Parts: sequence; C-alpha cells; structure tokens
Amino acid sequence: RAIVHIHGAEYLTFYDRLNGRRKKTVDRFFQRANLVIALSDSWKRELESRFCMNACQTLYNGVSPEAFQEAAVDPAKHRNAFLMLGRLGERKGTYDLIDAVELAVRQNSELTVYLAGDGETEKAKALIAEKKLEKHIIVMGWIDGTKKLELLKNTAAVILPSYNEGLPMAILEGMAAGKAIISTSVGAIPEVVTTENGILIEPGNVSALAEALLRCSRDVEMLREMSRANMEMIERRFSVRRMHE
Repeated sequence: RAIVHIHGAEYLTFYDRLNGRRKKTVDRFFQRANLVIALSDSWKRELESRFCMNACQTLYNGVSPEAFQEAAVDPAKHRNAFLMLGRLGERKGTYDLIDAVELAVRQNSELTVYLAGDGETEKAKALIAEKKLEKHIIVMGWIDGTKKLELLKNTAAVILPSYNEGLPMAILEGMAAGKAIISTSVGAIPEVVTTENGILIEPGNVSALAEALLRCSRDVEMLREMSRANMEMIERRFSVRRMHE
C-alpha cells in the first residue's frame, strides 16, 4: 500500500522538468497509490487533473492554538508593527514588501516591518540600506520558536507577499496568535484568508501592499475583528485536534 504526501508548487515544478519517460513513471506512481494527501482543496483539484486519479484527499496543516496563546494581545498596542515569517527572496515577495514599505512610510513614519527568516538576507539588507529604510525594516535572520512568539506578540499582522505557495505555516501560526493576515491570493491561501480575517492582494502589486499596511495601521477595530475571527477559525478548522480527527 502506498501513501503520497504532496507539498505543492515545488513538486510540480520538478515534475514539469522531467522528460516524457520519467513523467510516465511518476504518473503510474500516483495512479497506483492507495491515498494521495494534498494540503488544500486547490492542490487536490490540481493533482487530480494532472495525474487522472481519484485517490486524493485534503488534509490541511494544523497548529496548536495553545502554543500561540501568549502572543494574542490587543492589536491596538502594536498597530504599526508587522511581521513577515519565511525565507527571504524574490519568490516570497520580499523585495515587493521593501518597495511597499518605502511607499507606506511617506504617509505613516511609524511603520516597522520585521523580516524573520533565512535566505537572501544580505541582499535584502543592501536594498533596505540603499532606500534608507533601516529604521522601518528590521532583518532578523533565522529565529527560533521563542523569538517567533516574541515577535508575534509585538506585531499586529503577519505579511506573506509570495508569488506561489501551498498553505504556509506562517499564515496559520499568525492566525493562531490572533494576527490579521496580509497575503497574496496564491495557492490555497484564499481558502483560508478572506475579508473577514485578512487582506488579499495580487502578487507583485506593490501599491496594494502599501495600502494594506496603511489600512491595518489606521483601523484598530478591523484588526481586533480579524484577530477574533482568526483565532476562532484556527480552533474550528486548523487546530491539531481537528487534524487528528
């Protein structure tokens, strides 16, 4: 018996680069599997379409709400602070975010964005220095779980301006911590983030990203409503308990 667990875009990129004979081998592998697990409904549909199979099931990533409870504070205290969790680089939209902060600080000089993750940290720092944004964008590098909780506690929203994703843990962790979400409408993210709990933009839309930052910094009641909605949604749909069920 075989079970296949597919993470998303990286696998399909790998598949698309294979020659015809190797693709057929992969096709047979999927079609013979007793169960294929996808991380979202959108990936389930994509896999079923590509590999002509009917053994695919959705199992979302899950998080422990209790692990992020201490980071769920009143967003009014930190409405000008934002956090991006994840690898830094072009695919993750890091440079779009830097450009967006450059636009946004012209209207709100109190904005601060923390970039927490490995990847192209030095390139990001160089661009930030070139734009003289060192006071507004802090590159943290890789952080451990304790530092992640501290940053979540001291920010109002989690940002993920990626060009492609599955269902990122960064978004689920931000939701569990009661943060509003600013993200691009890629992968399975629209299955989780709606106008009730976040702001979705198109990848590469720097002006929309800047406006999302400003909107969150200005509208405390919106942040509070999104915070409540996100914690409720995690408990109801994306908790580890729910995944075990």
